[in-house]
Amino acid sequence: MKVKHSKYKNTGILFELLTRQLTSDTIAGNQPKALAIIKKYFSGDSALLKEYKIYHTFINKKYKEDNKATMLISTLVEAHERLNKSQLRREKYNLIKEIKETYDINDFFKAKISNYKVMASIFNLLENKQASPLSIVNSKVTILEHIIVKPVEDKKDTVLENFSKQDKDTRLLTYKVLLEKFNNKYTNLGENQKTLLKEYVNSVTNSPALKSYINQEIQEVKKELINFSKKVEDKAVAIKLVETKNMIKPLCKK
Repeated sequence: MKVKHSKYKNTGILFELLTRQLTSDTIAGNQPKALAIIKKYFSGDSALLKEYKIYHTFINKKYKEDNKATMLISTLVEAHERLNKSQLRREKYNLIKEIKETYDINDFFKAKISNYKVMASIFNLLENKQASPLSIVNSKVTILEHIIVKPVEDKKDTVLENFSKQDKDTRLLTYKVLLEKFNNKYTNLGENQKTLLKEYVNSVTNSPALKSYINQEIQEVKKELINFSKKVEDKAVAIKLVETKNMIKPLCKK
């Protein structure tokens, strides 16, 4: 069942689109007007900021247990009910009005939202006063499925399992054929690319050796990004290179 929904009134989507616009303006070297809008409407004691925090919790909080996820939904709905609705309507009206005055509204809202279904379900649960009981139930189910982290099944690799049961000579012959095919297929790769693939092939399991090699390569990539950021003349690009470097995290060694 499709939820009736308006992007214009969805605080979670409005905030996400503003932050995207801010990034776009910064990269393009334009005046980041979105930053002033965010500071104006999502700061201090604004009702929009309080509502956005509720959306943010819905989107980012995860639980393994159904009862905790259900309790979270009930608590956030109650928190939203305590918001000053007249203040919220006024702030949201002024926010949308300023967005229309600042940007082409069609271009602003045409961006694809990756978690749109969840955002729409949150809006339907919190703000859609015309929503039917069935629509509310469907929205709650969608939100629950998003919040609850399902355990990952440990699927056995039948190929590796069969390989391990073979005698030593058969395994060595299989490995030799595999290595020859690998070298023939990846002749045009750089040495570091070949090394990475070989480490992956050799690591039959999730071995520490592979993680150690990847972490070494990560450090080299981060060094290169730092060097590029120092040479780039465009300050916005330099900032993004540094931000990218900070986002690259090493793999857990365990």
